[in-house]
Amino acid sequence: MPEILVSVGVFVVVFIGIGALLVPLAILRGWVLSILWGWFMVPVFGLPALGIAQAIGVGLVVTTFTHTGSSNCQKSKDHKAWHDLIGAFAGPLIGLGIGYVVRRFIA
Repeated sequence: MPEILVSVGVFVVVFIGIGALLVPLAILRGWVLSILWGWFMVPVFGLPALGIAQAIGVGLVVTTFTHTGSSNCQKSKDHKAWHDLIGAFAGPLIGLGIGYVVRRFIA
């Protein structure tokens, strides 16, 4: 019986840990998308600006239909997990930086 409790405890900790990472990541991605949307989509196409919650929703829709799955990376599982985690947070920030530079060229 104690083995079951340990397994449930591990599952709960992992579930909470993943949630603790996914919530800030979703907010970050929504924030970046709302800024990029305001910089490029609003003036070019005359679309309304997006709030962070709306941008999170748009991002979820786009990800649902464009996500291709994981790569066939030959790295160890631990190394790949860290690489994916860093990339998940760095990717939107790098995109924001590139968008900022592009915006400076067209402004």
